[in-house]
Amino acid sequence: MIKENVKVNITEYEFLRLLVSTMMIQERTPIFENQQLQKELYEYYNHPDFQFLFEDICKKESIENNNYVDLGNAFQIAYALGLLSMLQDSGNLKSVINLSKEESKQNILQFAKRERDAMSKLVTELYLSKEKNKLEY
Repeated sequence: MIKENVKVNITEYEFLRLLVSTMMIQERTPIFENQQLQKELYEYYNHPDFQFLFEDICKKESIENNNYVDLGNAFQIAYALGLLSMLQDSGNLKSVINLSKEESKQNILQFAKRERDAMSKLVTELYLSKEKNKLEY
């Protein structure tokens, strides 16, 4: 019997690293709430333009409609490697991106053009969606 090893294109941690680097390049806020980000990313999980980015990420669904993508392991690695810092704010776990714009550019260049372009589009849509939701309230 022949066994083949199949490597994912982008791991859970690489996804997070590309995401936060892109956020810094686009000059988005360097502080975000982990749980909220995971919920917002769930909306893009099955989107055809972004699906390949989520290849190594599990999505969690519940009957209470508390759906999210699970980046728990990626967050732990990011804290250990200094990519992110933890910030406890009124019971909510937040993260602070520990990257300069130059470091972010170097990170992004380590990814394929298709991955960079898709993540750039994802971050743009994510923040446009946030702005739209703020205006609706």
